[in-house]
Amino acid sequence: MRAVIAGSLLLCLTSAVTAMDPPAVEWERLYGSVFLDVQETYSGDLVVAGRRWCNYARTIFLYSLSGEKLWESSVYPYNHVSFAVIQLESGDFIATGYGTSDESSSQYSLSIYKVSSDGQTLWSKVFELEDNSRSYGYSLASLPDGGFAICGEIDPAEGMNQAWILRTDSQGDTLWTREWGWEYNDKAMTVLYIDNGLTVLTHGRLETTSGGPHLVRYDMDGNLLWETAIDFPTPGTAPYAQAMCRASDGGLLVLDNYHPEIAHTDLYGNFEWYFNPPGAGDNYGWSVNTTMDGGILFGGENAESPPGELKTDLSGMISRHDSLGNELWRDYVYNSGCFIIYSARQLSQGGYIAAGQAWSSVDGSQGFLIKYAPELGIEYEGSLPSVAINTVSPNPVTSSATIEFSLIEDGEASLTLYDLNGRVVEVITRELFSEGQHTIQWTPSGISSGCYLLRLSSANGSVTRNVVFLK
Repeated sequence: MRAVIAGSLLLCLTSAVTAMDPPAVEWERLYGSVFLDVQETYSGDLVVAGRRWCNYARTIFLYSLSGEKLWESSVYPYNHVSFAVIQLESGDFIATGYGTSDESSSQYSLSIYKVSSDGQTLWSKVFELEDNSRSYGYSLASLPDGGFAICGEIDPAEGMNQAWILRTDSQGDTLWTREWGWEYNDKAMTVLYIDNGLTVLTHGRLETTSGGPHLVRYDMDGNLLWETAIDFPTPGTAPYAQAMCRASDGGLLVLDNYHPEIAHTDLYGNFEWYFNPPGAGDNYGWSVNTTMDGGILFGGENAESPPGELKTDLSGMISRHDSLGNELWRDYVYNSGCFIIYSARQLSQGGYIAAGQAWSSVDGSQGFLIKYAPELGIEYEGSLPSVAINTVSPNPVTSSATIEFSLIEDGEASLTLYDLNGRVVEVITRELFSEGQHTIQWTPSGISSGCYLLRLSSANGSVTRNVVFLK
């Protein structure tokens, strides 16, 4: 099946909301590395993926929420760089990127590695190709069977790049791989496990389409179900796929890289609406994630000063938007020589963490972390009596749970499950409810054991409750 692009709905959302000042910066730190991804751990610490060049690469770092370094991992074989890291229900970490099989090798290959909760390498796998092609891993997802899905690219010695998708078992051994593309510069940028299948954001083209963002859908056995181009509507541009996440309404948010746009699509890639994050000059987008109230958080960079600014240096970029793309606040991050934000996420207790890169003439390139306080004027759990999650029983949840909640008036409401990094895991319900108390049954499907955030939202407010799921 091939999804049909909805050509009749080309809606560009412009801000109708008065933007606030950005929240206060609680701290910022420079480290001797480059940071490409940041996640909150189950214990409330920060795990960071990146690189540090030396005789081997230390590529996974753990910091406290105050920015103090707790450990950095030494991943073998050599020359490893981590593009993405996630925490498993065991507390261990899985990362993907690239590395070499030995110290003398120049063949960079897609790699996956597992690190214990205290920073010890448990195993690492390098996927060398027989024709000496280089390959890279950009994104990964944990699967209900304990295995992993990884996506990236193959950079052959001859010919054009190909998108590469892999599924492995729990030890990183290959179950199947697939290549995608048609004689173009193809890359697979993000993989999501959705409804017992893998949805992959790729950049490239088919024989019948122009270059740009595509969605590719595989079943768990690697069979291609459908592929479709995402028709960004801006004329005269060539969108370059960069990142993707689930939207709060169950759809998808797709970020392109150069002069960034964020498109909202359904699960089949049918375009619905888009907006432009703020920026000046030759700006780039690197990160898009959802927030616990259903909003959107963007991270990127600017190549020149924004209008009215006296700065002339490059700057990182962070902006916060509501669920329809209306801007709530923005921050041009010049602090400590920061010139790029690669990853930005909301924290489970409110506030934000962002990771990127800074530069100084003395120390050269360095990793950059910045932590923001929660916004003033945005309410958090327990502060809005207009909606309430009364009980989740049992909690921890094993097979199913009863959720009781109440609303003060008729209207649409939604119950959404998020992980601790603010990513949508499941939209449990989204429908019209009457005033008063309601009870629904929830049976988790396709999620791993761990801690989650259950969010009840309506026009009158929202509230969040912690939920633990145990298989």
